[in-house]
Amino acid sequence: MYEYFVQTIMSVYRPKQELSLDEVMIPLWGCLKFRKYNPGKITKYGVLVRMMCEAVSGCICNMEIYSAEAKKLEDTVLSFLERNLSQNHHIYQDN
Repeated sequence: MYEYFVQTIMSVYRPKQELSLDEVMIPLWGCLKFRKYNPGKITKYGVLVRMMCEAVSGCICNMEIYSAEAKKLEDTVLSFLERNLSQNHHIYQDN
């Protein structure tokens, strides 16, 4: 279902020039192998999702659920941008 959702977003929606890359923590208190702990966040336990969104509207353009065996952050960012590299987008991200 996740892959269908991402493929549908990517095939239907064309983002504008400003894009934002960020991480989102979805709260989860149950048992899950790739549950993440981050003491610096309000939501300390959850599922980490990396997203590329349109900066103005906030519409999701692409996303990836982080798991312990997942790609590094650099590989995730490059895979998000490979589709938009030649379109002169402005990319915003923190840290």
